[in-house]
Amino acid sequence: MRKALLILVCAVSLAYGGTKKFVVDLTTGETSTLMTRFFGGVPSTADYFAARGERVEIAVIIHGEAYKYFVKNLENTQYGVDEKLAADQETILAKLEAMRKKYAITLEVCQSGMHRKGILTQDLYPFVTPIPSAMIGLVKWQNEGYSYIPVH
Repeated sequence: MRKALLILVCAVSLAYGGTKKFVVDLTTGETSTLMTRFFGGVPSTADYFAARGERVEIAVIIHGEAYKYFVKNLENTQYGVDEKLAADQETILAKLEAMRKKYAITLEVCQSGMHRKGILTQDLYPFVTPIPSAMIGLVKWQNEGYSYIPVH
């Protein structure tokens, strides 16, 4: 019985010992920064660790000027007049979907800021989860052992 318990403890330790966890604090409103640091940096970091046999867990907290990249109904928001954003929306969505599929990313958005910007939950992509505030999300994930990565 002891031997079986010891084997189980070792197996669990190995399974979770090699996990790299990080939370992305996404606030940028600059599409070039989103493309390079978020769509470029996050996957390359995840791939680096995965290539070494480590598991990767990623959470993203969306607030600041980054809301606009997660709004499906631009016309219902202040972003409806942004022609460049509307032109980029399909590309951004495709990149988000690819990242979500490959890395099982958790995407959370600050509800407090959404309300200040007049964004309703139904205007967001369905894979984004509203949370009370960005700070609550950042504290929660960091207390669960996730490293903090700013993308501002």
